[in-house]
Amino acid sequence: MKDHGRADLKDRGQKLSGYNDYLRYSGLGLQMAAIIGLCIWGGWWMDGVLHWKFPVATIFGSLVGLVAAMVLLFKETKPKGH
Repeated sequence: MKDHGRADLKDRGQKLSGYNDYLRYSGLGLQMAAIIGLCIWGGWWMDGVLHWKFPVATIFGSLVGLVAAMVLLFKETKPKGH
């Protein structure tokens, strides 16, 4: 008799690994979007407080958010052991 249970567990493990990767990167994408969005909102709010006609703080906030999101991306996706 063959042991089909082990093959089923292996297939299930591969499927779960795919789901784990999907959830990991989905969460990472949401975190990046939240960082960028909060920085843009903070810049927009600062422009409103300072009453500037040109949105300097909004532009600066978006750039800071983009850099912070990229740092998070590189930090979370670097190979293990580095």
